[in-house]
Amino acid sequence: MEATIALLRLWLARALATDAMQWLDGEIARQRVGVDERRLGIALGLAGRKLGRQEFTLAISDIAAAQQLRPGWQPQMWSAVEAARVALWLATHSGDDAAFAARVDKLAATAEVTELVACLKGFAVFPAAAALYERAREGARSSIGTVFEAIACANPYPFDYFDQPAWNQLVVKCVFVGASLETIVGLHARRNLELVQMLRDFVAERDAAGRPLPDAVRAYIHQH
Repeated sequence: MEATIALLRLWLARALATDAMQWLDGEIARQRVGVDERRLGIALGLAGRKLGRQEFTLAISDIAAAQQLRPGWQPQMWSAVEAARVALWLATHSGDDAAFAARVDKLAATAEVTELVACLKGFAVFPAAAALYERAREGARSSIGTVFEAIACANPYPFDYFDQPAWNQLVVKCVFVGASLETIVGLHARRNLELVQMLRDFVAERDAAGRPLPDAVRAYIHQH
C-alpha cells in the first residue's frame, strides 16, 4: 500500500496547491498513527472543498508506473479529489484486511455519491479485494450512472473478481446504459458463449424496436 500511496502523493503534489497538499498529508499522517473512522469520514467529505477542481494530468510514464503496481489500473481516468480520497482510504490499512474491508463497507453505505464513486474506483488498488466483492456487486447494480461506471469502466476489479454470471451482467448492463464497451478492462479476455448469446438477444430486441446500438457491440458479438 505504501508504494501506491507514494505514487498518488507524487501525482497530487504536482497538481495541488501547497496548502491543499499539506492538508492531505496531515490527514494521511493522522490515519497512519491510528485509524480514526470518524476523522476519515470528515476528511473524505471535506476533500472536494479543500482540494478544489485542479487538473489531474498524468504522463505516459506515470501510467506505466501505475500498470507496474497494478495491471489494468487506469488512474488517468481519475480526478485529483478521487485520487486523494483513495490515498486517504489506503492510509487506514495497517495489515488487517478484514478491518479494512469492514471500514470500506460501513462508510460506503452512507457515502455521498462523489465519495462512493471515488471509493469504488479505489477498488482497483484496495487491499482485501475479495472481501469487498459484495460492495462491488452492489455498485454494479446501482441505477446511478457514475456509481455503476466507477466499478464497471476503467477498473480491473470486475475482471479479476466477478464470477461469470456477474461479469456477463455487467457487460450487458454497460450496453444497456450506453457505457462504452471499450472501457471495460479485460472485455475480450473474458468473452464467453453465454455473454455473446445474451448480447445477441439484446441486439435483436433493440433492432426490433428500431433503436440504434454502437458498432462496437455488433463487432464484439461477431469477432472470432
